[in-house]
Amino acid sequence: MKPLVWLASYPKSGNTWLRAFFAAYQAAPDDVLDINQLNGSMHAADRSLFDRVIGFAASDLTPDEIDRLRPEVYRSLAGEVPGPLFMKVHDCWRRNGLGLSIFPADISHVALCIVRNPLAIVPSLASHSSISIDQAIEQLANEQYSTARSGHKLKSQLHQPMGSWSQHVASWLTQSEMAVHTVRYEDLCADPVQQFRSLLEVTGLAVDEGRLTRAIAQTSFDRLQATEDAQGFKERLAPAARFFRQGKADGWRAELSAPQISRVVASHAEWMQRLGYDLES
Repeated sequence: MKPLVWLASYPKSGNTWLRAFFAAYQAAPDDVLDINQLNGSMHAADRSLFDRVIGFAASDLTPDEIDRLRPEVYRSLAGEVPGPLFMKVHDCWRRNGLGLSIFPADISHVALCIVRNPLAIVPSLASHSSISIDQAIEQLANEQYSTARSGHKLKSQLHQPMGSWSQHVASWLTQSEMAVHTVRYEDLCADPVQQFRSLLEVTGLAVDEGRLTRAIAQTSFDRLQATEDAQGFKERLAPAARFFRQGKADGWRAELSAPQISRVVASHAEWMQRLGYDLES
């Protein structure tokens, strides 16, 4: 089996939930999940990983030069583990200057494309990034959006082009170089047992009902939120109040105005419909 499983998502779509679940599922039965040590997964844009594999600092390279090297970094990391290796990625799927996919199919078992209603992403992103609702709406519609761009301060992550929410999901769901499995955040909320069981099957992990039950219990939203309150979470951005905010599929209904809803739908109606989000409601 090819070792890499890509956990591909636009930010605030449920990526951390999946990482926590797979970490809890693969842990020893008596282990307590540590949300600050999600073993078995890596971040595809982790600068320190890139520097370790390449042997020199990414800060000495241009974004284009980094993109040309990223496929070989992932091949090297894939050779370090028997698999599966879960790799969190917020980049859109794309090719580098050599015409090669940044995310090589020859080492990729499957890409789990985690999608969430953009109406729900907006308030979650606004809280996470300490921006306004209107700014979050603009970000989701920005076709040039990217994170960790070069500046005066060295970022801990590599440059990650994302584009708009629609562009991002389209890039992963329309590529044909590797297998892709779509998982909706809303379906995970509605039926976590069946959805996570399906994800185990897709990734090639044997389904153990006892482990499945324990992993779901350890990664329930209330449990994750309580753990963050007690221990903190290193992925929370200051000055956001918390990372695990509400965990609801339709909390946006009480947080967005009618004009704000209309703006989101106007920008993303095509892919919202393709993914089964009811525009009428």
